[in-house]
Amino acid sequence: MKKIFIYLLLFLLGFFGYKGLSLFYKYLNKPYENTDKKVNVNLKNDSDRVLSALIYSAVGAFDHKDAIKAFKVEIRKMGMINNWHLEFSNDPSQFNNESLKNYDVIIWNNSTGNTLDEKQMSSFENYIENGGGYVGIHGAGDSSKNWKWYYEVLLKARFSHHPNREYQFQNGTLEKKCDSNFSNCEKLPNRWDREEEWYVFNESPKKKGSNVIYNLIANNLVMTNIKDGVIRESSMGDDHPIVWTNCVGKGKAFYSAMGHKGKYFLEPLHLEVIKSGIIWAADKSAKCN
Repeated sequence: MKKIFIYLLLFLLGFFGYKGLSLFYKYLNKPYENTDKKVNVNLKNDSDRVLSALIYSAVGAFDHKDAIKAFKVEIRKMGMINNWHLEFSNDPSQFNNESLKNYDVIIWNNSTGNTLDEKQMSSFENYIENGGGYVGIHGAGDSSKNWKWYYEVLLKARFSHHPNREYQFQNGTLEKKCDSNFSNCEKLPNRWDREEEWYVFNESPKKKGSNVIYNLIANNLVMTNIKDGVIRESSMGDDHPIVWTNCVGKGKAFYSAMGHKGKYFLEPLHLEVIKSGIIWAADKSAKCN
């Protein structure tokens, strides 16, 4: 009888011990949450707010997890200082004609892949072309979306590749190209040295009428990508925009190819450029040419 009791006790300890270890393992390895509930950030009196923005970070392809989290932290601070009304949501159902009217600008925070259906894409297109604002950050401009309008009209550029292997992250120099129509242009430095995962596009968006804010001096960088034995080089040459703006119907689009790592959002100048893009894209009175 005593042996049976001991065996039973050992069995129970083993069973619940295993279950406990399994649960603990699952906790440590739980997948990244890609579903922000709709969170409103009302900072001061709504009547005094400067602009209203939706921050959309849904991921359908590569997940820039650290960068997404870092930007959310920093834009909350930015919103508090500048009295912006911010909403965070990864719910694609927000992309309908009625909901989008509530925002001056939609910020695609490293949102990759096909996260919207055709009706939602159409609503976003209508929103932009009828006066809405768009801000895209880094991965929002990769080639993972099956959306012709997004690349040909909104961005005016299609991602080709980024350097890989030991050249994935390189220190590069940016030259300022913006004019007075872009907010805060005169206060931005003429030259800017920083590290980044530098994106390469099939061709420069400048050829399609984009207004360049910063151009990358790429002649001293390795822009080669090697995958499955296939070598891809950059055909952009010296015409290599990294930050630019577009006029899209009555609306405006700002895109920055910078922002792969979370630590990049601790750079004051990087945040200043994004802030300038948000203000410009949200301001319906700002010139777009």
